[in-house]
Amino acid sequence: MLFVESIRLKEQIIDEYRNAYQIFKAGHDWLSRTTMLKEILCGLVSRLGQCFQQGLEDEVLSDPTIVEIREEMINQWKLAETMIELDYAKQFIQDRPNIGRLRKFIYWDHYENLLHIELAQFERMMGSWKWPSVVFVGAGSLPLSAILIQQYTRAPVVCLDANPQAYEMGKALAEHYGMQHLLLYRLVDGTSYDYQSCDVVWISSSVPNKEQMVQRIYQTNPCALVVVRSVEGIYQLVDEPVNETAFQHICEEIGRTQATPFIFNSTIFYGFRNA
Repeated sequence: MLFVESIRLKEQIIDEYRNAYQIFKAGHDWLSRTTMLKEILCGLVSRLGQCFQQGLEDEVLSDPTIVEIREEMINQWKLAETMIELDYAKQFIQDRPNIGRLRKFIYWDHYENLLHIELAQFERMMGSWKWPSVVFVGAGSLPLSAILIQQYTRAPVVCLDANPQAYEMGKALAEHYGMQHLLLYRLVDGTSYDYQSCDVVWISSSVPNKEQMVQRIYQTNPCALVVVRSVEGIYQLVDEPVNETAFQHICEEIGRTQATPFIFNSTIFYGFRNA
């Protein structure tokens, strides 16, 4: 990329990020206006994809404006995503039960592509492997990842969520699609769940306290494989990366996938030491 173009892209990202932040901070009445939410999230994610691997992340992340607002912006971003997922879930429940309609969700391509590379990494690590029990932490009101995992593995997926509204909506959506025996919703925080009966635990990038969750998994089932979604590079504008050093004493990395211009999550696969 030419120097002038890179400067322009950097300025565009900072301007769009600041403008989105100002809209978020203006108040929460607009949160019911999901069309605006979709435009903001899709526009900024697309811009970050353009910037990915352009070598601008350090300059952008260290910009004084970004440093000042980033933490609060991430919190507001997660709230906006939650509102959009709830809105879509309500729409899908009101429609006839056609699971193919889930493709209308704005992040469908992201989740489908992310699961594809995660499962491909699993096959490289484990070969032909039976999937008897899977837990997904932070399944939310619109459990796209859990649905895709279930469809691929044919194993039931236990869906954990600590948010009562997300739990009720996600459970209702599973029932709407006749998947209530395949997507098993539990209203519980992932830091207190007993993982004894599971083989693989996926942890959503959106959930907090990932380090405590990994510790809990180790306490209740040190034989489990743990799949942690994180962010890196320019995508740290919309989420916090996993603190990998926090559980290196009990885990060892056994695989990793990378973000792309079209997939904003990276994924780390862990096994427990001395398992």
